[in-house]
Amino acid sequence: MSLRDRIFACDDAQRRIVNIPEWGVDVEVRGMSGAARFQIMQTTADNDGAINFTRMIPDIIIGCTFDPETGEQVFEDGDRDGLMGKSGKALDRIVEVAMEISGMTPKAVDAEGKDSSTIQTNDSSTN
Repeated sequence: MSLRDRIFACDDAQRRIVNIPEWGVDVEVRGMSGAARFQIMQTTADNDGAINFTRMIPDIIIGCTFDPETGEQVFEDGDRDGLMGKSGKALDRIVEVAMEISGMTPKAVDAEGKDSSTIQTNDSSTN
């Protein structure tokens, strides 16, 4: 099997079970695909490159939160306003994990909101 074939055959989606004590549940947080990550970065940046966090936070939560028992996505686009009314601490738990396992740490995204993931670091959390 060629290197290319091995890369495309591997399941490289990262997953982590996160306890949300405010809701009394565990959720599965999945890392974003490259396409989903760049879509969120593109749709949440304004013309000056500043990130619109009011848009970004629910997009990340909707796209990355799954039921650990069924594997189904928990939220949908219509849940955006409802989510923003929930505990900020609970939302932060999901967003922090989703961003970490999706390579959207401060090292991966510069101040203008543009992707800087091509910069090599020794931080293993971005691999």
